[in-house]
Amino acid sequence: MCSEKTLYNYIDGSLFDVRNIDLPRKVKYRPRYKKSELKVDRGCRVGRNYHDYEVYLEKHPDTAVTQMDSVIGSKGGKVLLTIFFVETSLMLAFLRMPIPLSQ
Repeated sequence: MCSEKTLYNYIDGSLFDVRNIDLPRKVKYRPRYKKSELKVDRGCRVGRNYHDYEVYLEKHPDTAVTQMDSVIGSKGGKVLLTIFFVETSLMLAFLRMPIPLSQ
């Protein structure tokens, strides 16, 4: 009452007496590569949220603020880079094109 893949996973986890070498299909195939998960250290974000930003601006009102953002289209495609100068309400936008790799 379970799928073939589930049985292969159980055998791979050594839940049965059968081993991977006993399975004809399992030994033919190369194991697939798994992408490693990106783990972000949450400690680096302490003191870097929007509330802390507002508190900093209240303590230092003469600070010139510049905001930068990027908009990514398709992966490996065009990117729009925007730079916003808050004091003068000036926004600059730059279209970044990917550099084709020579073959």
